[in-house]
Amino acid sequence: MLSRGRNHKVQEQHHSFSEPLSFDIVEMTIDDVPDIIEIEKRSFVTPWSKNLFMKEYTCDLSKIFVAKTACSSAQRVVGYLCAWFIAGEVHILNLAAHPLFRRKKVATGLLSHCLAFSSARGIKWAFLEVRQSNEHALSLYSTYGFKPVGLRKGYYTDTHEDAIVMMLEMESPRSLRHSAR
Repeated sequence: MLSRGRNHKVQEQHHSFSEPLSFDIVEMTIDDVPDIIEIEKRSFVTPWSKNLFMKEYTCDLSKIFVAKTACSSAQRVVGYLCAWFIAGEVHILNLAAHPLFRRKKVATGLLSHCLAFSSARGIKWAFLEVRQSNEHALSLYSTYGFKPVGLRKGYYTDTHEDAIVMMLEMESPRSLRHSAR
């Protein structure tokens, strides 16, 4: 099993009309599952099941990172990223932010954290699949240097939409420093 990473604190300033959003990025616990399922159902046409998240939670190759923020005197999950770490590669399987917290750098923070976590462990390659129509995700991944390397025809069973396979070659921890704008 991969060693546990340190907590990652992120604070972003936004438009003058919005409050700064501060969140921590940590590994998922069992208590996070209800929030993750809520986000999953609100984000995807064909959401992952609770059982699938539990399998990922117990899999030695998998990590699920969550972004948590204080809401009403409790911590609330506002986003998550699930990835596999195998054979010197990281495969990003699932990334989502709660609809009420989108455009607040939650996905950016999670992706940055996952890539830094990977690089610190000597991982050289990152892969993911993304719907061809998901312009926001394509833009985010391109910002980090992901390049299209293939196409999976009819990959998404719900719509039969194609998936673009994207890859990032990670040269060093320094190359992953990214300032989201």
